Amino acid sequence: MKEIYDWVRWFQELVRRIANEGKPFLNENARKVDWGENLAKLEYGDEGIDPFSFIYFVASKADTKQLKTVYDSVSQEFGIESPLPDPSVGDYYIFPTPPGLNVLFHNEKSFNIDLLWRLFRQAVPVDPEIEPNDFKDVLEIKNVATPKLTQSLFLINPRYFLPVDTSSADLSQTLDLPTPSEIESGGYETYRSFLDRVKRAFPGCQPYEINMLLYMQKSGSIVVSDNFYQISTNVMDDGEDYWDDFEENNRVYTGGGQYRRLTEPNTGDVVLVRRGILTGKAIGVVYKNDYREYGEWKKKLKIHVLWINKLETQLNGQTEQVGFNRAGPKTRGAFEKTPNYRSSFDLIKKLKGSSPMNSAEPKTDSPQPVEPDTKKPNLLNQILYGPPGTGKTWNTVDYALAIIEDESLDIISDNSREDNLQRFNELKEKGQIQMVTFHQSYNYEDFIEGIRPVLDDDGSGSVKYELVPGVFRRIVKQADENTRQPEQVSGESWDIDELLQAFAEWVDENLKSEEQIDLNVVDRKSGNKRIIEVIWSGDETFESIKAGIQDNPRNLTKDIIKRDYRAFYEGEIKSIEDIKSTGTSNKHWAARYYLGLYHKIKEFHDEEWQLDEHGDIEPQNYVLIIDEINRGNIAKIFGELITLIEPSKRIGADDAATVTLPYSKEEFGVPDNLYIIGTMNTADRSIALLDTALRRRFNFVEMMPDPTLVPDEIEGVNCQELLKIMNEHIRFLLDREHQIGHTYFLKIDDLKTLEDTFKNKIIPLLQEYFYDNWEKIDLVLNRNGFIRKITIESGLFKESDLIDDQSEIYELLPADDDKWHDPGSYRAIYEQAESGSEQGS
Repeated sequence: MKEIYDWVRWFQELVRRIANEGKPFLNENARKVDWGENLAKLEYGDEGIDPFSFIYFVASKADTKQLKTVYDSVSQEFGIESPLPDPSVGDYYIFPTPPGLNVLFHNEKSFNIDLLWRLFRQAVPVDPEIEPNDFKDVLEIKNVATPKLTQSLFLINPRYFLPVDTSSADLSQTLDLPTPSEIESGGYETYRSFLDRVKRAFPGCQPYEINMLLYMQKSGSIVVSDNFYQISTNVMDDGEDYWDDFEENNRVYTGGGQYRRLTEPNTGDVVLVRRGILTGKAIGVVYKNDYREYGEWKKKLKIHVLWINKLETQLNGQTEQVGFNRAGPKTRGAFEKTPNYRSSFDLIKKLKGSSPMNSAEPKTDSPQPVEPDTKKPNLLNQILYGPPGTGKTWNTVDYALAIIEDESLDIISDNSREDNLQRFNELKEKGQIQMVTFHQSYNYEDFIEGIRPVLDDDGSGSVKYELVPGVFRRIVKQADENTRQPEQVSGESWDIDELLQAFAEWVDENLKSEEQIDLNVVDRKSGNKRIIEVIWSGDETFESIKAGIQDNPRNLTKDIIKRDYRAFYEGEIKSIEDIKSTGTSNKHWAARYYLGLYHKIKEFHDEEWQLDEHGDIEPQNYVLIIDEINRGNIAKIFGELITLIEPSKRIGADDAATVTLPYSKEEFGVPDNLYIIGTMNTADRSIALLDTALRRRFNFVEMMPDPTLVPDEIEGVNCQELLKIMNEHIRFLLDREHQIGHTYFLKIDDLKTLEDTFKNKIIPLLQEYFYDNWEKIDLVLNRNGFIRKITIESGLFKESDLIDDQSEIYELLPADDDKWHDPGSYRAIYEQAESGSEQGS
């Protein structure tokens, strides 16, 4: 096993020692480890240290500068003999590394150490036997959601379990696997289904190998490609089979003299491993090529791979008989047609070119986060999410402009905010950007289409009902029409008055040049009928056309032409029977002349006006911004159309789909030039109910508080440190989704505005976060004096069992108290915390 997986042996030895020796062994030795900080994070009162919190806490140290010190100390105190490589060399610690404040599997209200030890012992064996109720009970501990529990199980037994977190998010969508929320509701059986399906997708591979590939794909270290190479296990042409070394050390290599070809494979390319010409051994993905780096062949150099299929099987066909080269159709076909390898080729196609974005490991069942892409934000569906006040809605302006103008976010954000807003509003006026806010009463009729009552125009006060398109249908229609060439565009995209005016001018010019314009209307008696004259109003607006014969012309009015031509152009009027009279007759007396004229207008429309006057349609992107997307009932709003927003279901895609709308009965699909940007407040309780359909179809861009954006000096108060420390307290007492956003501090320019912000915004927000638990609010403020305890006066109540003399009551200082105006009150929030931190390090 290569060094990248040495952590597996180290963790498994540690886990077995803890499982064999039990509680006293863990409690005693954990206290001896040189953690570099307060051990209190691991224990709860006299009940000791639970194994889940301990293992998760150890893993969190892999992301600190103290890694070697901590891991050496753990090895010494727990008697671990398995070596760990130098952390400063290579990617040797690829496993979940949680944030230090999020390691506990208990809190002050719930600590069931027996439950945690019981589930731990169930997870350790080679073939674990998990009790579903224990799995469910641990999931119900506050702040323990699917990602955190499955990451810990993976660390305990990386040969059986897999994390369900950001690294597996893309694979979950690709293979339609259960999501974290579905596992949370379905329990261990749903998680088992997740494990079984992932392992089937990577035949013969260990879970820690699968996790490595998923992590590197998600982080962007690897992007799987469709470049295939092949290599024989008889690499030295000496009759020996080197597969065991290939497999154990995750590498392939060959003898000298082939370095030119060996330098070709790049990160993400696929390697097909065979023995002879009839036996397949494995399929791997390149993550490092020493030959490429050095540009020559040396015996110590290798191509390092991550395995995705390690099933030895008889190939369906013969391969090329060459030691190493780019895989030709013969070799590739032999592998791809073999049943045991076919699923791997399908997986490669699905992973190929997927957009990698760096992400942080989540601690709760929140949407899988990605960092904002400062390049072109070209994801069709994305949601900007984070705590309140982190600029989610504010950032939709830059995101929308970057999409429409095909620029990077960096370039757009370099423009002034005023210029961006002006451009944004112009695009809204044109309809290229639409905004809508979801709420609990928002529905399908508002978003897609619905029948609505309107007052009749005749002034009678009577009500009639009209079919009204919603915001989504309107912008989809605009975006779809932009993807079509002029001759394909539907009738509503052009102005009928402009067309008829241009046609009349064209006719007039031709008549003045003595050109004849036939209508192709034939009577047996008088032959062809022609346009004779254009009638104009006083302001040179087209009114009617005279056609027929000179002695007895028909007057074809603009009103009838406007009434019928759009329907004719769209194929609804096909014969003279379809042209109705304005009176009681079913047929217009000049129907044959109108029909001949419509054909002539259409010729002009398609061949002259649409192309010459309007030219080709310039391709454009459209953006729909959905604010507070998590507050709406997604099933109720999108209905059957939720599938259509998937990239693979968009118009023009290989798997494009359309539906028939229930009211208008029209075919409806979503084009690939419509981008959807949602915003979501993670502090909103409705996030827990976020529709699974959204989780699967959207990419999530996390936006967290950025203290560097706020003033660092306001009359002796460092607002950057103030915000940073308060958020650290909130993360510890509650979670990271309920932090305070930096925008609360952006308009603070003196002590008075700081005071007003605390009184009117920060304190009310904390009240909402902690459900008026003033003791916790006081801790967030580091007991700076804004909140004070009240004692119950003796004699206030007669004796009663309802009165607890020991209870503590808190209240906020009066608005006119001097502490609100004292800079020291605000410094007390972060200064004491800073000194305490230095003492603990």
